[in-house]
Amino acid sequence: MIKNKMLLIGATINFLLFIGHLLCLACLNTMFEIYGIADLMNHYADTYGKSFPYILTVIIALCFLACAIYALSACKIIRRLPLIRLGIFLIAGVFILRAFWGISMMMNGFTYLELSSTSASMIIGLLYMVGGIKVFGKYKNKKRS
Repeated sequence: MIKNKMLLIGATINFLLFIGHLLCLACLNTMFEIYGIADLMNHYADTYGKSFPYILTVIIALCFLACAIYALSACKIIRRLPLIRLGIFLIAGVFILRAFWGISMMMNGFTYLELSSTSASMIIGLLYMVGGIKVFGKYKNKKRS
């Protein structure tokens, strides 16, 4: 039985983002060019070492995995993680803030890639926010009884 569809969908999306980032390691420079950050990543590679963009991509991938794991924990699919309530709402806040930042960056024009990543951030943030309210609202009501 699915405990919370919204958090489960959010976990699935984050897991797919985790896998996607790991798959991009095979053609990282091409992906940086597609996303328009090749110059920035080349600068980082020159400054911090050639492996830095790869390390950064793995760290970002692991962050998506952590978000997925927290959602699964809130759904009671895996064991309860520490600070679960705070974690779910912080994840929601980060994704929503990322979406608002993306919107502000697109005010003078945008690409469909920017629009899709900004929209995805808002959707994920709202899934975690509404899913978190649904899950933790139940806990709050049970404690009062």
